[in-house]
Amino acid sequence: MDRSGPLVSVVMANRDGAAYIGLAISAVLAQTLSDLELIVVDDASEDNSWKIIQGFAAQDRRVRTLRRTSVGGPAAARNDALAIATGEWVAICDSDDSQHPSRLQLMLASALKLQADFVADDLILFSDRPMVRGETILGQHAPAEPQRLGVNDIVLSGVERSGLRHVGYLKPLIRRAALQELEYDSALRVGEDYDLYLRLVLSGAKMWVLPMAAYLYRRHAGSVSYRNVPADLTAQMDALRRIAQDINAPQIDAALRRRLRSLKRRHAQLVLAREVRAGRWLRAVWLTLGRPDHLIWFGTVLRNRAGLRLQAAVSRFLRRPVVWHLGEGAGALPVPRRSDGSLDLSHSAAGFWSKLAAAASRRVVRLRISGAIGQSAAWMVPAAQATVTGSTAQDALPIVADPALAASEAKGTSPSSKGAAQ
Repeated sequence: MDRSGPLVSVVMANRDGAAYIGLAISAVLAQTLSDLELIVVDDASEDNSWKIIQGFAAQDRRVRTLRRTSVGGPAAARNDALAIATGEWVAICDSDDSQHPSRLQLMLASALKLQADFVADDLILFSDRPMVRGETILGQHAPAEPQRLGVNDIVLSGVERSGLRHVGYLKPLIRRAALQELEYDSALRVGEDYDLYLRLVLSGAKMWVLPMAAYLYRRHAGSVSYRNVPADLTAQMDALRRIAQDINAPQIDAALRRRLRSLKRRHAQLVLAREVRAGRWLRAVWLTLGRPDHLIWFGTVLRNRAGLRLQAAVSRFLRRPVVWHLGEGAGALPVPRRSDGSLDLSHSAAGFWSKLAAAASRRVVRLRISGAIGQSAAWMVPAAQATVTGSTAQDALPIVADPALAASEAKGTSPSSKGAAQ
């Protein structure tokens, strides 16, 4: 079947992401699956994001750009990108994140094998600020084998303790034909991803979660998903009620009601958190007494904050940079590899990469890289890569992780200059 467009359209929305977007774009353009277009929609940024985006577009014809004249939010920006996407598949990526160069190639191969309409992998968390522990989005519930998600799995995501959590955070590869007329709900500032995934599965699309973790999700205070407010939860509850009315499916009514109760509880927690941040302690105590189940949640929040303060204090004493050797030879970190010698990005290796990301968040890390395996592994430690040249992440990473070497490693081959890999 002839194709007039690329195989994959990568959709990226951006709002004031100048500090991070260079890294996100570089990671897309370095993909071993090179038959792609990257559509970047700038949501009326007030920083120099647009200049950075235009710079990449001038250097690589695969980069297509749009600039909104008014702020519409992530959903509106992604809808603008979807409207002009020409690929058979659509990949969703955020402008403050990163990913391994072989990620889209691995995901597409799995999607075709599974005859899936959309597939997603686990996300490894990283940050420029101290992290208490290494984590992935799916955590202990990440599948060890490909797992197909049904409607109830998505509705109860984050509600059932035994089910997958945070499905809405996943960054999938979607068959464009499966989207049909569906698009993001632009009324949602947070939770727009989850809403679309649920409607996709309700329309009959086959969603699979893969046993791999090659997407790197940045945690920072400026992230939209990080700054949940009660009004965002209200909008999500309204959207869920509309879906329940539209589908008229008694078999999932109970699950929808459970999710609504969970969102209401979360809404109450956000109201409590707002009072605490504002220093209105009497009001916070009153709200807690009115909802005894808040006591456990509130205690967890305080414990995590104490842990973050401790990590920040410890990191101040770890000013001396540490050098990590990624690659071959004596002193190299024992990075996980597959049987063919290439880098392991599977579910079983996610714990290693998440711990490395957390360690890199707590002190200055400089990388010494050798060979294709080192180049490949460097993409999995973006917080460390930012310090390699003393510049920002988006400047440092293309220097550190050479796409040609990463591509040769992903194919299980060695670059022509074998001396560099010793």
